[in-house]
Amino acid sequence: MPKENLAQLLRDSVHSAVAPVVIPAEQAVCQEVVHLASDEGFDIRTLLPAPTNTPEDAGPYFTMGMCYAADPETGMHDVTIHRLCVQGKDEISMYFVPGRHLDQFRIKAEEAGKALPITISIGVDPAIEIGACFEPPTTPLGLDELAIVGGLRGRAVELVQCVALNARAIANAEVVIEALLVPGYRVQED
Repeated sequence: MPKENLAQLLRDSVHSAVAPVVIPAEQAVCQEVVHLASDEGFDIRTLLPAPTNTPEDAGPYFTMGMCYAADPETGMHDVTIHRLCVQGKDEISMYFVPGRHLDQFRIKAEEAGKALPITISIGVDPAIEIGACFEPPTTPLGLDELAIVGGLRGRAVELVQCVALNARAIANAEVVIEALLVPGYRVQED
C-alpha cells in the first residue's frame, strides 16, 4: 500500500474510532489456562519463551508485548509496544521512553506512592500492534489506541477483566501477563 494511502487510512480510522468492549471472562481466549505467581513452583521462565539475542543483553526478553494500563487519575487507557526483560521467576523489567503515554501513567502512580496495574498481551491481532505504535505527537494523552484499532478493523477490540488485578487485558491474546509496576523500584538492563 502506498504511504499516502496508509496515512489516509490512519486518519480515517481516528475519525471512525470504535471504543473497546469488555467481554465475560468465560469468552476470553487469554483466560482458558491460568497460572498464578502464588502457585507452588511458579516460574515464568519455564512457562514462556524469552530469547537472549546478544551477549550484551541484560537477559532474556519477551518481545512485542502490548502493554495496556489506565491513567491512575483519569481512568483513560493506553497501549504501547515494549520488550520486557525477564529478571527472575516472577519479575520482569520494562524500559520507558520518556514522554510515552504509559510512562506518564507510571509517573502519576509513582508520585502517589502506588503500583500501576498493567497487562502485557503477547500474540495479538496485527492491527493491535499497528495501533500501539501511535504515540506523541501523533496521538494526545488520553486517546486509547485500541479505539483506533477498532476503527481500522471496523469492530471493537475485546477486553476482559483481569484474574488477579483491577485492570483489563486484550481478550484474544495468546498470552496475558498481569503485573504491577512497583513505584521507586529500578533494575539495571543493558
